[in-house]
Amino acid sequence: MNAATTKTRLTVKPLENYTIEGSSECSACGRAVKMQLLIENDIIVDAGGTVESCGYSRECMAALCATVKGMNVLDAQTVSSEDFQPLMTRVIEKLGCDNWCVAALRIALRNYRLREAA
Repeated sequence: MNAATTKTRLTVKPLENYTIEGSSECSACGRAVKMQLLIENDIIVDAGGTVESCGYSRECMAALCATVKGMNVLDAQTVSSEDFQPLMTRVIEKLGCDNWCVAALRIALRNYRLREAA
């Protein structure tokens, strides 16, 4: 891999201030992934969270957070693992950790819609 194609490992961290949170549990290890979103005028201004499981789950969550920043909440609802895998240094499809991170995002977005509708 040359310098032009080298990928930087992304990191995920919890947000100090966020609008809404969603969590999901990885079926492989049973540990939680939590997505936190800071939303202003239906735009995801920042994304972060916590990942209690493996390094691969942390990388999936970090790539997902980078992908949804700046998106409106409707567009973010359609994000799938294929959208953020190009940001990752590796893809391990048999683990499915990416799907649990996407599930946490969708739960956070659902929670946001429910709160806004109330």
